[in-house]
Amino acid sequence: MCGPASGWSKVALIVLIVGTAIHIAGWATTNWMTYSTTNSVVETNIGLWRMKSCVSGTCKDTTVTSQYETGEQKLDTFEDLRRGPDLTLGVTGYNIFNMITRTTINIYKTLDQYDLIMNVCIPTGGCSFVGMVIFITTIPDPYVVSYSLGLTVIAMTLILIAGTLMIPDSFNDNDREDDDSDDYYGTRRRSVVSPMPLQKRGPASRGVTPISYRGAVEGSRWRSY
Repeated sequence: MCGPASGWSKVALIVLIVGTAIHIAGWATTNWMTYSTTNSVVETNIGLWRMKSCVSGTCKDTTVTSQYETGEQKLDTFEDLRRGPDLTLGVTGYNIFNMITRTTINIYKTLDQYDLIMNVCIPTGGCSFVGMVIFITTIPDPYVVSYSLGLTVIAMTLILIAGTLMIPDSFNDNDREDDDSDDYYGTRRRSVVSPMPLQKRGPASRGVTPISYRGAVEGSRWRSY
């Protein structure tokens, strides 16, 4: 991907997009928790909104029944877990837009933009991990964790990595801001190149002193011979 951003930002953007795609896969599938009997005669897979029940090879796909929300097998964090992925998708979508913009347009290449993306990615991934841990500890018997939760954990890991990859750019942009700031006279520091070549530069003149005057006189006397 071409653009003015550094390699760190471009890698972070790719990692964030991959993490979001995996998160959508885990969010939409029906294998957050599962239960099956011997030889899979009875098998039940439950997702956040849909569930799949199979009996002797005959399967039925329905919405999650109330027994997992308000009944004996109620999962206390079920409603919170439903809202969590929605919020995560919204936040990561906003971050992807910000990162695409800042990797292609110079005007967005500011310290605030770096910090915003980094400070949103890291807490989002951290909070999602906390939610996953709570979900695992509250799964009712005899259900066990299935692959949808694993996909979400992988996605949260990638989102955390994307936020971490923004740290070098945050420091680099801070240095660049110091280099390009105006001095007292309104001129750019470290960006003004002197027209005098480096090899011709010398110490500033202190005017005519007795020593320099005497040296000039002696020099002109020798040149007259």
